[in-house]
Amino acid sequence: MMVIRKLPTLRPGDKVYAVTPASAVQPEQVAEGIAKLASFGIECIIAPNAYENNGIVAGTIEERQADLYQALQNDDIAGIWCLRGGYGSVQLLSTLDFDLFLEHPKLMIGFSDLTAFQWAIFQRIKFPTLSGFPVTLQVSENNPFLNSGMDVVFGRKQSVSWDDLPDEDALVYNDGEAEGVMVGGTLSMICSISGTPYWPDDDDYILFLEDVGEPLYRIDRCLQQLQLTGFLENVRGLILGKFLYQDGFLDVLPLITPLLPPNIPIVYNFPYGHIAESFPMPMGVRARLKTNPFQLSWAEIIA
Repeated sequence: MMVIRKLPTLRPGDKVYAVTPASAVQPEQVAEGIAKLASFGIECIIAPNAYENNGIVAGTIEERQADLYQALQNDDIAGIWCLRGGYGSVQLLSTLDFDLFLEHPKLMIGFSDLTAFQWAIFQRIKFPTLSGFPVTLQVSENNPFLNSGMDVVFGRKQSVSWDDLPDEDALVYNDGEAEGVMVGGTLSMICSISGTPYWPDDDDYILFLEDVGEPLYRIDRCLQQLQLTGFLENVRGLILGKFLYQDGFLDVLPLITPLLPPNIPIVYNFPYGHIAESFPMPMGVRARLKTNPFQLSWAEIIA
């Protein structure tokens, strides 16, 4: 069984470094979210290259890596908060100094394109991260899970149940219980690193998935790829978030259920995805999934 590291606690009063390892962002896109974090006692220090724009990405590879390294090496910074996803974090992986993360362990919070980065961190150094809460969208009054999500960020909350989802229509497809390491994020980004050195070792996994802008045939292509890698054989429980396409949500259950081990617990339509009303998910931490009644609980991310 792999050993998963814990990280120093993030708490009200801390400073986090706001970075953009993927696509560019403008100050006006994150002003509300940064102010909202301040209301929770989190001060965002804007990285020097956070507002750079090089077309499909923010700063150059060197600029984006430099921001990450500054965040890690600054003892006044308690965590790293990625302002948005988009595209481009995969460009950093081949030259990234993962030893700096080991020398200066800090919680990273990111979403969407950052999925590839988070899987790489988990594979290389077994650090947990948090998937969700981009400052552009989900750190907002429009997110009914903002308070409970910040409790997750602060390590005060280590589970989610039906009681946390009173107005949601999350449903159980298969009853059961499962234990494993939570991994997941944006499906297309997960597939982008399959077959690379950043692919996880064999273990028991609880998988959570979402995506945006991908029609069903592309989603099926990604799922078939996961099946061909053998990864789905290790899935002991599944949580499907929102698969947003154009103006609605797609039903991917008929695509994925034939590819999974039989009779594993499955929850679908969970509030996680490219929507404002989204709950952050721990990535790279041991967890337990129960469906009757539903509860997802996980080990401490932070020490």
